[in-house]
Amino acid sequence: MMNQNVVTPFRRPIDGLAGWEIEKIMAAHLVAAILHDGLDSSSDIDVISCLLNTPDRFHHRVVLDHMDSAMAEAKQILIAKEIGEE
Repeated sequence: MMNQNVVTPFRRPIDGLAGWEIEKIMAAHLVAAILHDGLDSSSDIDVISCLLNTPDRFHHRVVLDHMDSAMAEAKQILIAKEIGEE
């Protein structure tokens, strides 16, 4: 049997992060999904699914606890981006 190199993707440990830091990470994922994947941000199910399927693999309880604040942050980022382009 040949030796195979196993590549483990880097996962950011979220256990030690403050709530606002988790929300910023989630917001960045949401902004990317809205801009590039057409995420329907008005659908809670789509937002939850998006956050559960990020490379960070947030636990469902973390998603439910922080998704509203993360979505508000994402909207602020998108508004700032829109204003900056004008």
